[in-house]
Amino acid sequence: MKKIVLALFAILLLVPAKAQDVGIVPDLQDDFSTIDTMPQPRKFKSRHMVGVKYSYDLCTVSANPNVGQGYITSPMNFEVSYTYYSALWDYVNIFGLQIGARYARQGYSSEYSGWGETNTIVEFPFLAQIHLDAGMMRFLIDLGPYYGYKLDTDKAGGFDQYDILHDYGILGGGGVAFVLKNLELHLEGRYKYSLCSMYHTNRFSDLYWILAYPRNIIISAGVFYNLW
Repeated sequence: MKKIVLALFAILLLVPAKAQDVGIVPDLQDDFSTIDTMPQPRKFKSRHMVGVKYSYDLCTVSANPNVGQGYITSPMNFEVSYTYYSALWDYVNIFGLQIGARYARQGYSSEYSGWGETNTIVEFPFLAQIHLDAGMMRFLIDLGPYYGYKLDTDKAGGFDQYDILHDYGILGGGGVAFVLKNLELHLEGRYKYSLCSMYHTNRFSDLYWILAYPRNIIISAGVFYNLW
């Protein structure tokens, strides 16, 4: 009788364990088998583009006190740019960054003797860009800082101790791009707002300061190539 009771007790212990093997473990295995371990493909493809631009500029300064300033035209300005487009969290595909190196001429005219000049300058813009795609067209909005350095001037005697060779400020504007397979044609308009005066404040007088900030309108056309 004792052996029979022990046998029944052993059977009762084995039945739940067997049920656990059959009912729970296979279910867990089935659940894990449905998990996709492969990374999901990206919804949007990043773009890397290089391009060259030509621009025609209208240049002047905002001066205080007034120095009889007026506009000059600058028809020979060139820029090499790199543009990167990437979707934010692979969800919002409208953002981009653009950096470049620009060789240009800027300055202003004046109705007063001894004022007015044209400078050769190299600039490095760093812009955030919003692009809105519509078929084979892309609408562009740009905004960001730039840094520039003056290389030469047409002023008699060249640069003097009152000139500030550095330049920095804000660039902003917009335009449209026409997408042709791996090539894009860009037409843009920008406004350059310098935050650095062309001269030290005591050029005019030690008692009366002068401030002269470049203000340029930039109309450009460019060709960009899509690298990958």
